[in-house]
Amino acid sequence: MDKDVLTKGVFFALQEPRHVANPYPLFRSLRSESRFYWDFVLGGWFLTGYDDVRAALADPRLTTTSSPFDVSQLPLNLQRDLAPFGRVMDRVVLYTDATEHERLRRPLNRAFHPAAFERLRPKMETLAQELLAKAERRGSMDVVSDYSRPFADHMMSELLGLPDTKRAELVACCDRLKDFTMARRVGRETVLKAKKAIKSFQAIRAYVRTMIATRREKFEDDVIGRSFAVEPNEAPPTEDDVLANGVLFLHTGVLNMSASITNAVVTLLQHPKQFARLRENPQSITTAAEELLRYETPIQVSLRGVPEEMEFAGRRIGPKQLLVLLLGAANRDPDQFPEPERLDLKRRPNHHLSFGAGPHGCVGTWLARFGLAIALGAILDRRTELRLRSQKLPWDFPAIWRTVRALPVSVGRPLHNRRISRMQNNTRLLSPRTARAA
Repeated sequence: MDKDVLTKGVFFALQEPRHVANPYPLFRSLRSESRFYWDFVLGGWFLTGYDDVRAALADPRLTTTSSPFDVSQLPLNLQRDLAPFGRVMDRVVLYTDATEHERLRRPLNRAFHPAAFERLRPKMETLAQELLAKAERRGSMDVVSDYSRPFADHMMSELLGLPDTKRAELVACCDRLKDFTMARRVGRETVLKAKKAIKSFQAIRAYVRTMIATRREKFEDDVIGRSFAVEPNEAPPTEDDVLANGVLFLHTGVLNMSASITNAVVTLLQHPKQFARLRENPQSITTAAEELLRYETPIQVSLRGVPEEMEFAGRRIGPKQLLVLLLGAANRDPDQFPEPERLDLKRRPNHHLSFGAGPHGCVGTWLARFGLAIALGAILDRRTELRLRSQKLPWDFPAIWRTVRALPVSVGRPLHNRRISRMQNNTRLLSPRTARAA
């Protein structure tokens, strides 16, 4: 077994730089050791096998869990001011069970219907083309900050029906809230992030109240409008429900979509032969996208709680233990995926677990697939040439979320554009009479 696991436990071993850069050898080691690996530091079971992870995702006896919104180490005035944000965090659909989960998910299912995305297709396709055209003129870009993230932010703004003047401000406020929730619970830096989070939450809440009031008077075909299009026997969502699942949840979804796009580009650039085949067969993008999601899963971990002692997968577990479901490991289980370490853009079937499974399967599945297909499709359509500027990639530190913080690439003009340019240059060299004869 890996020495980091033996001395630090699995959770902290996954945060070591070499495992952050490439966690998959560690996943293989854990799987070969045991289907259920007990982490003495975290006090939970790590599951690496596809069948076990899928069963846990779908098991109604298990509870969805999250780290508590712990602000107890902050000054009392900050704890008080953060209390409204904490109440909203408790309303996020991912961390509720049974009847409450169904109530919160119902309006999201309406809002994230495929038809809602299709109406955005022309705008998003145009945006992707414009972002790539800018990069081609510069000759370089950071895929994260110049392509995948602005693409995702624009989709969030469109889905929420935000006017152009408010988009950047609201996205920045959501970013600051996310920055605080991912921060350590103690320290001067956390205090500063907490103060920014308080101001950001107050700004978001004030604006969302206006949006709610407007949509109660007149239906708008956006996430909040669809949330209030309730059935006769259905109670409308509360303000906290809308904040948690119409704004903050959507923000998390577009971050995941941005990570999916970035990871897909990373993977294709690291496998140039596969990328070239995809360029020659762009109509296979749907199948290819599923393999790219499997190969570099943006969300690597899902947590489940064991409320009482139970039998699961042939063993007794609980009570009050934690199951850590390693989605990234399950997506490379050789019992489910032949040659799992090999990128196969034609892989079928491909029942990966990148979006979870069961009643808590990702609500934003359509969002992620839709955005990924358009973003990659634009690169294929333009035949934009991309080249990594460094083989050493800055993978993000958190063990749960896997993507790179930045992805600098050189960008060449598309092949067909270069042909047109050469033809125009050649034509200019000809005399008018010769040109007409040609």
